[in-house]
Amino acid sequence: MENKQINKLQIILGVVLLIPPVMSVFFFLQQLFIRYYPEIGIQNYYHLQTVWTGAVDYNYDKGGGGGYTSALPLYFGLMAIAGALLIMNGNKK
Repeated sequence: MENKQINKLQIILGVVLLIPPVMSVFFFLQQLFIRYYPEIGIQNYYHLQTVWTGAVDYNYDKGGGGGYTSALPLYFGLMAIAGALLIMNGNKK
């Protein structure tokens, strides 16, 4: 009896861990198509490019400067892997 409860808890926790990565993929795909089809935009003011990347302006007009990227996609990937493993382990009998 206790093992079934642990399995259900693993599945629930796995689904909770999978929700943010799936939503981020949805928003990323939306950003790809919103330039050509602006009417499908659910969140028109939310731009993933400005959240996930940035620029450092060190005399940018003379070729200087740099860029950076957020670690958020890496964290979402790790969350998706952990969620999938929890669901797989929860379904084992």
